[in-house]
Amino acid sequence: MIEPPRNLQGLSPVPHSPLPRILVTRSEPGASETAQRLRAAGFDVIVEPLFAIVPVDAAIPEFDALAFTSANGARQFARLSRRRDARVFCVGARTAQAARDAGFTEVVSADGDVEALIDLIARKLPHEMRLLHVGNAESRGDLAERLSAAGHVAWFVPVFHAAPVQSPGPNLAALLAGEAQINAVMVHSPRAATILAGFVDSAGGRALPPIVAISEAAAAPLADHAARIEIAATPDETALVSALARLVFG
Repeated sequence: MIEPPRNLQGLSPVPHSPLPRILVTRSEPGASETAQRLRAAGFDVIVEPLFAIVPVDAAIPEFDALAFTSANGARQFARLSRRRDARVFCVGARTAQAARDAGFTEVVSADGDVEALIDLIARKLPHEMRLLHVGNAESRGDLAERLSAAGHVAWFVPVFHAAPVQSPGPNLAALLAGEAQINAVMVHSPRAATILAGFVDSAGGRALPPIVAISEAAAAPLADHAARIEIAATPDETALVSALARLVFG
């Protein structure tokens, strides 16, 4: 029987215990950050991203405030613009930290999902201030559209897109063929979940091992593909790791 890592919340190493094998599917550079954290806690970690972040060379319009719905959005904006004097609204703590790492000093986190971010902006940003949301091309500008409908001045500019891998990595392929033992699969986004579900369907629908998902939206595409899905209490990595502990160690 696998023993749970001691002091999992603090992520202390675990000597003398079998290592649960975890498949991390998020994109880089986040995948390596997650892997390092889990290895320090005593997990055996496999990293096989399901998509890659591809920059988009977008023109950045004038703005008074920014909205980031992912750490990748913050990183890609920093590549395109030198401005760091604007107020920044972020969906969660990890995105907020990426904004601070990029040089922004006035950063506010909604500590939730996009709904929480929309509510935060609606309460805190004067209607006349121009808000620029930058992010994944697949976002389709929903946040800006909803804020505009509520009377705000808001635009969306795609600064990257998530390009899916063409085929599963070797460990995922072996798992789908019934030839690999993995204790849990971590899913950080609806995009990764959709790609994973597609690979499962293409492989004949073999059931996946337990899934730990960062949100309800990230769990939904896999609802019919796994016997158990554990969802993080809040959409951040700390809660995701706690969900992993619940899933693996019961």
